[in-house]
Amino acid sequence: MRFVVVLLLVVACAGKPPVATPADALRANVPLAQLAQGRTLLIQKCGGCHKPPLPGDHAAHEWPTSLAEMSGRAKLDGAQQHAIETYLLAMLARPQTAAR
Repeated sequence: MRFVVVLLLVVACAGKPPVATPADALRANVPLAQLAQGRTLLIQKCGGCHKPPLPGDHAAHEWPTSLAEMSGRAKLDGAQQHAIETYLLAMLARPQTAAR
């Protein structure tokens, strides 16, 4: 029974965009608050229609095009799109994150 509960917790938490850390901000050379804002927008704007994408869902060179294609549907302004892109690229650069 304990295994089932743990498995359900893992599944429920899986797939959420990772929370940015001070190390992520330092590596990306952006304020931590900016990365946090990008994550929040990603969850709110993208998660309104589908599961929010994870940084590793696309390669770094694919994110700008993907975001541009979705920005109209998600009603993103330029600043919001930039914040989400900055977050995704910073998190994709994490050593353990790889594009699928």
